[in-house]
Amino acid sequence: MKKIFETLLRNIEKGEPVVLAALTKSEGSVPRGAGAYMVVGKGGLICGTIGGGNLEYMAISKAKELIGEKKSLLRKYSLEQGKSELGMVCGGRAEVLFYYVDEKDRDFAEEGLKAAKGRRPYYVCLPFEEGLGKISYDDPADPQKFYIEKSGSDGRVFIFGGGHVGRELARLLKMLDFYVVVVDDREEFADPERFPQADEVLLCDFENIHIDIRENDYIAIMTRGHKGDFECERFALSTPAKYIGVMGSKSKTEFVKKRLMSCGITEKETARVEAPIGIDIGSVTPTEIAVSIAASLIKKRAETY
Repeated sequence: MKKIFETLLRNIEKGEPVVLAALTKSEGSVPRGAGAYMVVGKGGLICGTIGGGNLEYMAISKAKELIGEKKSLLRKYSLEQGKSELGMVCGGRAEVLFYYVDEKDRDFAEEGLKAAKGRRPYYVCLPFEEGLGKISYDDPADPQKFYIEKSGSDGRVFIFGGGHVGRELARLLKMLDFYVVVVDDREEFADPERFPQADEVLLCDFENIHIDIRENDYIAIMTRGHKGDFECERFALSTPAKYIGVMGSKSKTEFVKKRLMSCGITEKETARVEAPIGIDIGSVTPTEIAVSIAASLIKKRAETY
C-alpha cells in the first residue's frame, strides 16, 4: 500500500486527478482476491494491479471515464462463460470500487502513507457512494457505507546474514512489498550501500543480539556457518516471531537442532523452525534460493489474512 499512497499523493500534489480502483469482492476463479488495488490516471494504469487480463483492461477504461466525469462508482463484473462482458471464462465474479481522488483527498493520502510506513494495522475505508476516503486505526467506518480493508499487519523480515543469498533475498522482498532488515556481524557486510533496497541494515554481534522482534515479524537465518546459525536460531526461538526459517542442508540444520536441544530447548520449540528454509523448487543459484524463500514468506503472509 505504500506505493499506492505515494502515487496518490504525488498526483494530488501535481494537481492531476486519478481513480483508486479496489477489488472489493471476488468469487470463483478470479485472478486476484479482494483487497487488490490499482491507481489509474488519464493516460492509463499508473500503479498496482487488480489481476490483469480483460477485467483489469475494462476497469482501467472505466476509471479513465470516471476521471473525466469526476465520479466514483461501484461496479460488478461477471467472468462466467456465456455471461461475461469481458470475454473471460474463469467462472467467477468480481466487484470493483472506483474512488475518484483529487485535492479533497490529500489528508487521506497523507495519513495512508504515514500508516503504511508505520507497519502497524490500519483500515482503508472507501465510500461506496458519498463521502471521503479515510484511514482508521481502531474503529472502522460503517460497513454499509464504506468498503473496509485491513492492511499493514504484515511485519518486518529480518535477514540474518548478508551474503549472496541474503543480498538477493533483500532485493526480491522489497519488490514484494515487505519491510526488510538485514543483520550481519561483519562490518563490511552490514553496509547500507551493499543493500540499497533494505529498509534497515544492522551490525550486530550474533552472540549478543538485542533486537525487538514482534509477533508479526519474520526471521530468515542464513549466516556463514553453524555457529552463527546456532546463535541466531537460539535468539529467534526466544522471540514471538510468526515465522522462523534457517537456510542450509538437512544435515547442517539437524546438527544445529541437536545442539539447541542440548541447551534445553525442546523439540516442540524447534518445530517452529522451517529448516531448510524455502519451498522446494530445485533451486541452486543464490537468486533461485531467494525465490524459494520469498515464496515461503508470501505463503505465510497470505495465511495471515
